[in-house]
Amino acid sequence: MLPRNCPFCNARVSIVDSAKIYGRSYGFIYLCSAYPNCDARVGCHPGTIKPLGTLADKELRRWRSLAHRQFDPLWQLGVFKTRNAAYIWLSKAMKVPLRNTHIAMFDIRQCQRAIALVEVFTRSRQRVRTKSTTHWKGELSCTKNQLL
Repeated sequence: MLPRNCPFCNARVSIVDSAKIYGRSYGFIYLCSAYPNCDARVGCHPGTIKPLGTLADKELRRWRSLAHRQFDPLWQLGVFKTRNAAYIWLSKAMKVPLRNTHIAMFDIRQCQRAIALVEVFTRSRQRVRTKSTTHWKGELSCTKNQLL
């Protein structure tokens, strides 16, 4: 669904070239017409006007970035075979329908919840790996990649 009004200030949203924000074009973005007082925006899929997610202000963009930093290594380092498999796990863990499970669609609370779930998952994997890689002399042998 294309954004019409800003969820943060209720001003109209327009589609503009990203050069307006970044000084260089990376494609189209949806931008709050109250910019720069309200800096809510969302990028578009390359070569389209399809939004990548929902509009986000600076604080929400920060939380989404943090969520991606925690979540993305799960599929990038092979904990899950694919990005989609990681999102299926997150969907089940958050009890959110898969179609609504995408960090670019999350609000701050959902980002915080996703971060917490990934941290718990990662810690539980570390405990299992640590226990299973202890040698008979009590020495620990595990690499950084094994911890994920």
